[in-house]
Amino acid sequence: MIGGVVGLVFAVILLINGFAALRRPLDELIRYDPFGKLLAQKRGERFAQGVYRIYGLGMVLIGMIIAYVSLGLLRG
Repeated sequence: MIGGVVGLVFAVILLINGFAALRRPLDELIRYDPFGKLLAQKRGERFAQGVYRIYGLGMVLIGMIIAYVSLGLLRG
């Protein structure tokens, strides 16, 4: 029971952060990220935007998987 609730909270946090990484412009994403700034300078803004999109998609997928497993824990 507790594992399901904690998992759902964790899943919601992952989903919110994942969708934020997918939707925000690059300037907002690299504002406080020194590695993101360095990546944008070295490889270009288009590459950095793609990396952030892949990162956001991964977070959304992991959040969905955790939500599915957590709901299964709460049901059974």
